Amino acid sequence: MDNNQVIKLLTDYRSYKFALNNLGGMMIDSEMQWMFKMGIYDERVRSRLSNHDRTSDQSRYSRIVTLLESAVDFILSDDQKTIIQLKYMDRNKLNLSEIADRLHKDRKTVSTQHKKAINSLCKAMVPLKQDYMEITNFDHMFDPGWEYKEPA
Repeated sequence: MDNNQVIKLLTDYRSYKFALNNLGGMMIDSEMQWMFKMGIYDERVRSRLSNHDRTSDQSRYSRIVTLLESAVDFILSDDQKTIIQLKYMDRNKLNLSEIADRLHKDRKTVSTQHKKAINSLCKAMVPLKQDYMEITNFDHMFDPGWEYKEPA
């Protein structure tokens, strides 16, 4: 996996996490207890509207999110982890200059640590293939005029 692919994964991390959370299944609540959560798609779409396999998506998204989170936690130094989280994984993403200001470090130091972190993550993310990272978009199913049509 190259740097651009890892950056794309990190950039899309919140989308994967959102999709995983809303496909339903096991989730951790605020008290760190496992519980079953019904996803948005379970509430709005009957299970037989399409032949699309949600369990496959759930498995893929879960693997991507788990691999990203564990690689960031396990492989990166504390500074690198903070930079990656602030730049890609947090809700309010920051650029490298803003991260440098927040960490009271030189921008060049933050940039160097960012590059090292991305290079390290490239090695950890090798098991993922490009087609595995595709996010299935369900938005069309919520359009008022949408109807399921069997593939030809």
